[in-house]
Amino acid sequence: MALWVIAEPEDKFNDWMKAQLKPAADPATPSEQRGRQAFLSSACVLCHTIRGTEANGQVAPDLTHLASRMTIAAGTLVNNRGNLAGWITDPQAIKPGNNMATVPLRSEDLPPLLDYLENLK
Repeated sequence: MALWVIAEPEDKFNDWMKAQLKPAADPATPSEQRGRQAFLSSACVLCHTIRGTEANGQVAPDLTHLASRMTIAAGTLVNNRGNLAGWITDPQAIKPGNNMATVPLRSEDLPPLLDYLENLK
């Protein structure tokens, strides 16, 4: 698993740490609201947590501040919309043998789900 280490002045680090302890931002748009609903009504909640929601999975990464990360898939991919879409729809094609399940998702739910996840800073 890849990790990024970023050295910051103590005050800037403390501000970042306080922000990381906050629950997820509420959806700001109808599309983000629809995306949150798609997330919460899928099997994603069985493994992932998004603090401030009913998603309390304990076996996969906490997604509360997903959009603030530089990478996804344990450092395999740059965290951008296209890579996130590919990872969600077929994680095994990107990183064979990983522990993320392929969760059935209706094609019309993917854009709002991405909108929601991209709002989690």
